[in-house]
Amino acid sequence: MSSDTAANAQKPPETHDLNNVLIHIKNLEQQKQELERRLQETEERAARMSQKTKAAMQSAMDTLMKKWMDAVETKDDVVKQQFKNGLDTHEGQEHNLEKLRVENNEFRGRFDNSFATEESRTGSKRKSETELDPGEVSQVKDMWSDFACDIGRNF
Repeated sequence: MSSDTAANAQKPPETHDLNNVLIHIKNLEQQKQELERRLQETEERAARMSQKTKAAMQSAMDTLMKKWMDAVETKDDVVKQQFKNGLDTHEGQEHNLEKLRVENNEFRGRFDNSFATEESRTGSKRKSETELDPGEVSQVKDMWSDFACDIGRNF
């Protein structure tokens, strides 16, 4: 270490400061990589746990529903089956509704971004040079009368 100290003493102060900064940056990068690795491990563990929890909750619900369905007395077992089919249909509809909600949000985002500025709405089109002002429009004759006159002249 004494040779490092002697070498540092011989270097100009800016080089010494630069070396310290580079060493500090290297240490920060190593810490960042370690933290990112730990974060990824934690996220993977949480995802596995949430999947296990979801599966356990689904199993518990299925068991509870089966016990409840068995305990309910009905005159006709077809009613129980229809109820169960209705629950399955409801779950499918909930999934479809969530899918549509996500698609709707995506389309809204794209639509809002597509028409956010005048340039995005009109592109490179420019206003018509012959476009009438509101005052000029009121002076135009009745369109249908003009049309009838034109038809009468041609036929």
